[in-house]
Amino acid sequence: QTIVMLVAALFPSLIQLLASPTYRHSLMRGLIVSVGGLTESLVKASSTALIDYLTDHEEQVEPVCECLLDILEGDHKNDRVTVPLFNTMELVLTNVILDEKYGNKFAARFTALTKKEVMGSGNIKKLLASLTPLASCIQFEENKCVLSQIMLMLCHRYPRVRKGIADSFYTALITFDDAIDGCDEVVEVLESTIWDDPQDIEALRAKRNEICNLVGVPVPKRTAIKKAVVQATPSEQFDSYSDLVGRAGY
Repeated sequence: QTIVMLVAALFPSLIQLLASPTYRHSLMRGLIVSVGGLTESLVKASSTALIDYLTDHEEQVEPVCECLLDILEGDHKNDRVTVPLFNTMELVLTNVILDEKYGNKFAARFTALTKKEVMGSGNIKKLLASLTPLASCIQFEENKCVLSQIMLMLCHRYPRVRKGIADSFYTALITFDDAIDGCDEVVEVLESTIWDDPQDIEALRAKRNEICNLVGVPVPKRTAIKKAVVQATPSEQFDSYSDLVGRAGY
């Protein structure tokens, strides 16, 4: 109990250093790991401190978000940092308002960096962590790049990722119901489709393509992807194996 109280008292004081460009990057990396921490007390204390700070210091929202993007770019494929970073992004986008002009800039860069980060990844935890912050970016007016990446993820090779992005996209559409034209029709398609069905990927592509037409983005082109040699964890191997067995019809 004493340790919990000390942790809760430490973060609000320490987080004031985010105002300093000298310390912002290093402090933000530490906060990212804390927000994605394993203990409930650490996660709660760091998350609350960050959101309270950004709420009280609106002028720091853009510098902090830019710092998060810089870390995502600089720690490319460093899963120890990027997985909790996606969790931090979700926290910020859920609780902090970005003005429209900066929001458009943020969404474009975040989408590009996320696409690069998850491309070819077999880390299910990272893939799933990226989905909600990505879908939340549809709230900004210039969201075509976001929608295009969502369309790619709707036909991802892992069923859990397909279902995850469909759920996140659905929630974002309900939350930001004026974000796109044809919102009701898209929601209907999302609700009526079993996105984690491993049996008929072609049927899922047809549904995905229908959504593409509704939201006004090009249908993704199917291209051959070179297989990378990646050492998957047992859970990742199981997910991929289950997907393969399902497609084979066993």
